[in-house]
Amino acid sequence: MSRTEGKAKLLDELFYQVKVLRPSDASELKENVGADSPQQRKRKSIKNLFTSAPKFNKSLKRGVYLACLLYHGDKVLVTSDDQLPVVEVDENFTGPSVYNDLHWLMKVSCTWDDVKSLRQDMDKNTSAGAMHFRSKLLQAVSVLQGAMGISDIGQFHHKPLKDINGSVVLATVNNVKDPKLVALSSGKWVSFGKLLRRSSGTLTTMQDPNESDVLASSLAEMILYHQVSTIPLSRGLYIGYLKLQASVDLIRLLVPRKAPNTLPNIKIRDCPNVSREEWEWLQALNADQNVVPPTAVQTEFRDKLLSSAKKLFNLLDISENFASTHRMYDMEVIEFSNDVTFILILPPVENVCIVPGQSDELIEKQDLMLLPVQVFEMIHMCTYRSSLFNKYCRMSSILEMDYNLAQQAQREAFSGEELSSAKKRVELLNNLQQNLDKLWKVTRWVMDIISYARDKTVRGGIQISVLDSDRSDKDVLSSVPTEEVFDNNNSHPCCASTACDSNEISVGKDNRKIAKFFDPNEELTSPNGHVKRDIQSNSTHSGILQVYAAYDTGLSKGTRVRLHVTSKTTAREVVNLVVRQLNKAVTMKGMEGPVYSDDQLLDFCLVAVIGARERILRDDYQPLQLQNPWTKGRLYVRLKNNLLAAIQQGHATEV
Repeated sequence: MSRTEGKAKLLDELFYQVKVLRPSDASELKENVGADSPQQRKRKSIKNLFTSAPKFNKSLKRGVYLACLLYHGDKVLVTSDDQLPVVEVDENFTGPSVYNDLHWLMKVSCTWDDVKSLRQDMDKNTSAGAMHFRSKLLQAVSVLQGAMGISDIGQFHHKPLKDINGSVVLATVNNVKDPKLVALSSGKWVSFGKLLRRSSGTLTTMQDPNESDVLASSLAEMILYHQVSTIPLSRGLYIGYLKLQASVDLIRLLVPRKAPNTLPNIKIRDCPNVSREEWEWLQALNADQNVVPPTAVQTEFRDKLLSSAKKLFNLLDISENFASTHRMYDMEVIEFSNDVTFILILPPVENVCIVPGQSDELIEKQDLMLLPVQVFEMIHMCTYRSSLFNKYCRMSSILEMDYNLAQQAQREAFSGEELSSAKKRVELLNNLQQNLDKLWKVTRWVMDIISYARDKTVRGGIQISVLDSDRSDKDVLSSVPTEEVFDNNNSHPCCASTACDSNEISVGKDNRKIAKFFDPNEELTSPNGHVKRDIQSNSTHSGILQVYAAYDTGLSKGTRVRLHVTSKTTAREVVNLVVRQLNKAVTMKGMEGPVYSDDQLLDFCLVAVIGARERILRDDYQPLQLQNPWTKGRLYVRLKNNLLAAIQQGHATEV
């Protein structure tokens, strides 16, 4: 089931219960929330002729202000002073941060028609603090709505605008389809270019530009953000990338500057659906059950998935070695809408989140930006699930207000009967709030994946290196019958030679050999050490590695794998390939095991051994870079907690 399936009906049922619980003196809620009718607009415009225009602020001092940016085509609505309409909210704001109030206002902006009733209820609240400040915010919104003659003054810009004097401006932005609907008596429509030139001239003549000038200089950014934040992706299946930045009061998501309502992505294909056959292949990889070669459908899906992942890594300038440590989220396919779905890539747990003071090349890219999670969810849901999100925002705003008023009534209750009634209402509203939170938590895929990606107690997701090696492995299995892949003590029935080609694993169109299983008693072709280097025609170094298994494989002792590697091949890739190939050898022979899962791969390491000396190779180390005397020794794969396994096996072999 989709995360949003059936949620609209549940929200309607909860909202009905909220309305039933509202007291008789509560403000009236509109039944049909939406745009004003033409007659209502006409009455408003006539009324404006007999009311004084609100006083907009020209120069701003320390405090919080609310601004409204309305644009139509290339024209912007300004006051007679060629400034955006700005009204004061609170000149004495002392809160630690305005972000929580901005995010609350963003919810209110999805139900502008309820501002009047919310304000009436909020005025009944006598407590100071956040509720008092939010009452002032709603009052400023009402002033702007009345001045413009429209209720929908747009969506809030994703961040507050600040100047060096300590003033903060929260700005709404809206694209007006018909300028005649706006009834600002002292307003005029000015071309964007003309307004920008005026503000530029003002900035050059003033040493200390005030917030109005900072606001004017941000016009282009605000309009662009408003335009691109509501454009959905075209129909299809995408692969996306999750990256976070955490600060004291916010968690921010990395998003494309030109598409902030989604994550950095590459399109995989036009069809958004992932079939059961395709998903079962992906799930089997994580469960280490995918021994059977993939079907044609699964092969096509795998190739498109890997190709798109590599394009995404290239887009983000992520190196090949670092990309192989990333994970593919395999708990679900994220469904933005019926037409747009996502498969997500997660960095390693320690690299998911950037902490304060830590630098990262991704956040410095000009085509990317950071958005608070709450803002991202707002514009994302407004783009892909607008009807559902508007219902949630309306109910959340009203329920929060009713709950605060019920708590106040409980505190002010005199008689036992009043106290009992107020207490019962608080409990009922609290239950409704918990039900709403529970319902909405299911739809918040972003928070679920953030928690999953940062959880160090689980080793979640499919390693990209596993997908890549799976492609190589499946190419192997499609070209070599399973009965022709031997362990070290078997030979092909049609070949008397222990060096028979069928005992080698090859990939690619040129049948490049990457691995071979050897009998421990057969004579080595390169007796001096574990590595034989050669130079390819394209001048890249490559060589042959012989790697011994110093752990319980279920096969004969002394089993080794011969690998054809390049100078870029890492120790981690060697370990993963050796363990997986020996797993397959055990499985294909019908032996009981042991077979090691992908979750256990990190328990193994690659070591070089000479006599009683051992050197552990880091995961990102390239074995072909080993220098003398280690090239004369042997390479072993062993369990990290079995410290003497490789050395003991080396001594046993010598004896």
